[in-house]
Amino acid sequence: MANQRDVIQLMEGRLEQLRESGRRQEIELQRWAALQPLFRRFFHGALAERRICIIGPPGEERAAVKALLEEAGAAASVVGIPGGGAGEPALSHREAKALAAALTGPAGESERTAGTAPSPPDCCLLLLEAAAYFSEDCFETLRLELQERRLRVIVLFPWREEDSPRLLAEAGPEVSLVDNIDTVWGQIALLQMIAENIEGHYGFDKGSAGLFPEQERGG
Repeated sequence: MANQRDVIQLMEGRLEQLRESGRRQEIELQRWAALQPLFRRFFHGALAERRICIIGPPGEERAAVKALLEEAGAAASVVGIPGGGAGEPALSHREAKALAAALTGPAGESERTAGTAPSPPDCCLLLLEAAAYFSEDCFETLRLELQERRLRVIVLFPWREEDSPRLLAEAGPEVSLVDNIDTVWGQIALLQMIAENIEGHYGFDKGSAGLFPEQERGG
């Protein structure tokens, strides 16, 4: 019985520690949440005259990224695609190539219609679930096609703790990536990458260069 009481007391003590840790974490999160508007205000107007195209399925995250970019002064447009979530049909490789062509115009068109063709975006953001990106190679085809047409591409994933580390191991160093775009840290990293023309992988994953590009430059 004495051993049983000791175990119960130990478990109760551990539970109280966890509760206290949770309270401290909640306070810390509230503090950072209060600072979020200040971080974002720093980038007001920083993306003025930038044309940015968000490519991805509809949803709250796409809308949030568009609002973030417009708040920073960018002209943000959206191209909807299927296959960004579980159970949805993916793009075909032909459709991926056609989409890349549509964003830039066929080769040589800009020379034939100089001054009349719509300008291509300065940057394309490919916003998907990591599981969809790595399970459907059409999205990698789209990224490569865009880059071959001299368009800058940044891939954006919402953070999924259970899947992201395993999947991100497959991402090559040539991919510019934000792995936590659904957090204030990922949003700030994206704004800085676009504003300062910085490439790299930023986010929570241990393979990233850190939360923000500034960490990499200052290291």
